Amino acid sequence: MQADVQKNLADFIANCRDELIVGRLIEDMKYRVIDWLGCAAVGARYPQCDIARRTFTHFGGVEEAVVIGASGRYPAPAAAMVNGIIGHVSELDDGHRKAIGHPGSVTLPVALALGESLNVSGSAFLKALVVGYDVYIRLGQTVNPSHYAYWHTTGTCGTFAAAATAASLMRLTAEQARNALGIAATMASGLVASFGSHAKALNVGHACQSGVYAALLAKEGFTGSPQALAGDKGFVKATSDYESLKYLECLTEEGLLSDTAFYKVYASCGHTNSPLDAVFGLMNAHTLDVKKIARIHVATYRISVSLTAPLKVNNEDEAKFSLPYCIAVALIFGRVSLAEFQPQALGNPDVLALAKKVEVVESEEATARFPKRQAEVTIVMEDGKTYRHRVMDATDVANFAMLEQKFLHSAQGVDRQASEAVLAFIKAMDKSADIAPLTEYLRKI
Repeated sequence: MQADVQKNLADFIANCRDELIVGRLIEDMKYRVIDWLGCAAVGARYPQCDIARRTFTHFGGVEEAVVIGASGRYPAPAAAMVNGIIGHVSELDDGHRKAIGHPGSVTLPVALALGESLNVSGSAFLKALVVGYDVYIRLGQTVNPSHYAYWHTTGTCGTFAAAATAASLMRLTAEQARNALGIAATMASGLVASFGSHAKALNVGHACQSGVYAALLAKEGFTGSPQALAGDKGFVKATSDYESLKYLECLTEEGLLSDTAFYKVYASCGHTNSPLDAVFGLMNAHTLDVKKIARIHVATYRISVSLTAPLKVNNEDEAKFSLPYCIAVALIFGRVSLAEFQPQALGNPDVLALAKKVEVVESEEATARFPKRQAEVTIVMEDGKTYRHRVMDATDVANFAMLEQKFLHSAQGVDRQASEAVLAFIKAMDKSADIAPLTEYLRKI
């Protein structure tokens, strides 16, 4: 292992200047801010978010930042924690296929909390997000796919991304940033075993909070091991069967933000996307009588099978990780939206009957091609007629116009005029002296 990786990454975080970031990354990042706000507008009303709000606002503290859904202002680490949970819980947040996780969910809450408390400019806010995304994508690609066998990448690598975002906003020196990464390494956590429970979103909120704490401690002179990230007993070696450090070693000005990054198309786990793409491909090509389907066979990569193969409908969290359920609602309703995961929908007898006809198995070819998300869906009718469609990778296509509509739809419970105003602000926020309109919008969610 090379101990200098942590130093080089810290130098990158501390020395990244606005003029080094290509314009298309800034424009892209504006829409990631917009997309996250929509996710937060949906997630704010989940019961687990009420629990988090009560728990993390109970002790009060210095008034620094907005906690969505709570009156007043709270310490930045608490705001980052609660808003991190809120932004992720609906499973609508953006992600990255190769890094396997959700960089927006661990950078936006940090940037909002610290951006408000430090009164940063719009350009500083966007730069910190670009840096945080970049760190997440580099580290996630380094440790995966082996890391994801046990570790929830958004919680683990997300802690480093959160620390990088915080370090950028706080203008830490390279040495302080190096310590922040070292501290983050010993705080990083989050298990795949938590999927299907409230604790999955807690992995994300905890990463946000830990990243803020790591940067705050480092600023005050607290040290972290310079080998904690890539040393012989460091994070990378301890949590993965990594093949190379190339993503951490080759630091470029342009970064990796646009490298296969995507936005959620379905309101379910990202590992359901390829099979669902195949199902919708079949539906677009053929007229299928759902009542006459005899069986559905899905062959996809191992991680998807291990996480999503069973039929699980005890609650929304479980159903979003159940391919049989997701495929059944896709075929019956022609969509996989939040409405299909509400409590009243989970017991639909027609959906459950069709879901029981779905078999999900591993394809060795698909597993070998991962992180490309290959899937093949075969639908056999009662008369023996067979329909088959193969997807070699999830598309996750969404353009900026679609993302604006997604945001306005997700925020339909918020004042429409306020939503349109914040949308206009974000599009030009790199010219703004502060982010006050953005944080004020959080109060309206």
